[in-house]
Amino acid sequence: MVPQVKTEVPGPRSREIWAREQRHMTSGLDSCTLLAPIAFERGEGSIVWDVDGNSYIDCAAGVLTNATGHCHPKVVAALQEQAGRLWHVHNFPTPQKHELCELLARKFPPGVDVFAFYSGGTETVEAGLRAAISFTKRYEFISFHHAYHGRSLGSRSLAMWWGKGFGPVGANFIRSPYAYCYRCPFGLTYPDCDLRCAEYLEEAIRFNSWGSIAGIVFEPILGAGGVVIPPDGFLRRIIEIVRAHGGLILVDEILTGIGRTGKFLALEYWDIQPDLVFAGKGLGSGFPVMVLGGKRDIMTQPPFGSAGGASTSFGGNPLAVAAALATLQVIDEEDLLSHTRRMGQVLAERFAALKDKHPLIGDVRGLGLLWGIELVKDHRTKEPADEEGRVLYLECLRRGLKTITPGHLTRFSPPLNISQELLETAVAIYDESLSAVEKQFGYI
Repeated sequence: MVPQVKTEVPGPRSREIWAREQRHMTSGLDSCTLLAPIAFERGEGSIVWDVDGNSYIDCAAGVLTNATGHCHPKVVAALQEQAGRLWHVHNFPTPQKHELCELLARKFPPGVDVFAFYSGGTETVEAGLRAAISFTKRYEFISFHHAYHGRSLGSRSLAMWWGKGFGPVGANFIRSPYAYCYRCPFGLTYPDCDLRCAEYLEEAIRFNSWGSIAGIVFEPILGAGGVVIPPDGFLRRIIEIVRAHGGLILVDEILTGIGRTGKFLALEYWDIQPDLVFAGKGLGSGFPVMVLGGKRDIMTQPPFGSAGGASTSFGGNPLAVAAALATLQVIDEEDLLSHTRRMGQVLAERFAALKDKHPLIGDVRGLGLLWGIELVKDHRTKEPADEEGRVLYLECLRRGLKTITPGHLTRFSPPLNISQELLETAVAIYDESLSAVEKQFGYI
């Protein structure tokens, strides 16, 4: 299972397939693909193979979707069995859906036990916004700089750093600085800052709200915005502020949930009591299934709780339910939450050593199997090393390591069941690749 790269990357067959695909596919694909359009054909556990016979350690887990790795036998068997029975009946009850709901109700925070299922993250976020508006009869939402919640209009309105070229977003959104301590927007240092970023939320509301706060939407750990872990007290304080203004607490666990951080939901690290939770990137082990969980009085309030208010074409279809049930069973049976926490400790030690060794690394942050390595040109100015990061992404691929987000932030997010041996190999490849890039750009 050790990664082997026998050809250039991408190889000749990958380039041939990509050339044909480009005739008909949009150019607006992810930068990971555009930088290295490798044609992958199969996967097993934490290893993927391309059409040229090269194999890679997948430290992206798809795109943080393959919680139990590629093609886990129990998930495959569940999908195969369901595929021969029934694929789609819209919102009608099916034999396994109540089982999935009951299992999720035991894993979600107390009181969050009514669910709606969707296929993508952005439609799940949008559904949560509709549910909050329905319950509060208010329409303003608070969100944070550097956050990412999706690419449709409502979810994009929560995070303006992404997609500005698409034009104006919704007007009913109040955005405030997140506790990004490495790049503090106030130029302060924790804990002497007295959580200025959290206290600023009061000012943001005072000067930007029309007095109609429906809720606050936040990731417990910023995902696409940098794997930023807030300091103690930040989340508690912003929740206090929003509660005082009558708003609901909407926690976006689409990236951080389903065991990614070593807890089923990352909010467990801060003892957060939410009203609504979005989760799902890893819920189907790569099969598209997302879930909105909420309190009954919120999830049943019209118009969201009226006929059609929460419905979607493909959400909660029998295949998705089968994949989700099998995934959750594997996480429990293989004790993957404990394993993820142990592997997180391994990465903490290894990445701390890399930070001391490599001048390109400015900061390292993570929990469980969600880690971000921030690359900078200079430790004093913290100028992002974007070009170096893109070259680093390619150097890793050439050595058999598949990461995510080429640029100044490398994200390490392998399947939850990756072995320690394979994880150590991935870090060794990253170390070697960093040295090659630092030599190329004159850092060493």
